[in-house]
Amino acid sequence: MNYFRTGLLKAHHTHLMSLHCHCERSEAISNKFNGLLRRFAPRNDTSFFAFVLIYFSFMILILSGCGKGDIAKSSQVLAKVDDKEITTSYFERQIKNLPESVQRLSLEGEGKRAILEGMINREILYKEAVKKGINKDAEIKRKLEDMEKELVISTFIQREFGSRLMVEDKEVQDYYNTHINEFKNREEIRISQIVVPQEKEAGDILGKLKEGKDFGALAAEYSVDKPTALRKGDVGYYTYKMLPAEIRDSVFGMRTGEISRPYKMPDGYEIYKITDRRTVSYSFEQVKNAVKLQLIDQKIQDSLKTLIDDLKKDMKIQINESLLK
Repeated sequence: MNYFRTGLLKAHHTHLMSLHCHCERSEAISNKFNGLLRRFAPRNDTSFFAFVLIYFSFMILILSGCGKGDIAKSSQVLAKVDDKEITTSYFERQIKNLPESVQRLSLEGEGKRAILEGMINREILYKEAVKKGINKDAEIKRKLEDMEKELVISTFIQREFGSRLMVEDKEVQDYYNTHINEFKNREEIRISQIVVPQEKEAGDILGKLKEGKDFGALAAEYSVDKPTALRKGDVGYYTYKMLPAEIRDSVFGMRTGEISRPYKMPDGYEIYKITDRRTVSYSFEQVKNAVKLQLIDQKIQDSLKTLIDDLKKDMKIQINESLLK
């Protein structure tokens, strides 16, 4: 009978270990258990059940810590911040939400690791913010409601118009031919930027630049716009009309190599450097896709206006004009 009980316990132990413990300590735990079983094997039913209670209590403590550390054997978990797992599917989904240029960057060199580290840092900051109760702040809840509303609206627009509004190649060609001045002898500037959240930080960085510090190195170290920081601040070429209205006159008039003062922008304080200036012409094939997207967007805007005008007919809308003055 003692042999049967011991064998039963061994079988249960092996099953538990195979189900729950795949860490490096599993073999050591098994060896320790077998040693204890040989020394303190229960001799009767009473001691057997007492031993079972002690055994399961012991195993609960051991297994609660086993498997929480190493994720190297996982085919799904890319990283872990305490109990929060960053899975490969989540990582890929987040990359797809990034601009196409940044998506390409994620496939080059250390770009993929840099994006993952950004996600890890975000989880660290989120956990600390939740610990301090920031997620319960009334203003945060209002912003989340606004974000939800925007997401619902954008999804509605995509489903309502996205697949129905088509632009034929002839329309694209006609637009190119009638707006040829937009694509011939077009003057463009190449811009690098450093973005920081506070005005004082921007002033400190401007001081370093006046001392002769390298703009790209400072962008990589200090800029909070991580996609461009990975490219040492480079944001590409812009025409005059592509720049935000509040900075286009001053920035587009800068000389190559010139560095701007800090500008207060929606993402923080931004410092610009002009790294190149060129006059370029684009063939139809070069701009075909961009023009097509532009025309699709225009059709969506026109369709939206028609839809909103129709919906307004069935709704009562009031505006307090006195509060607008």
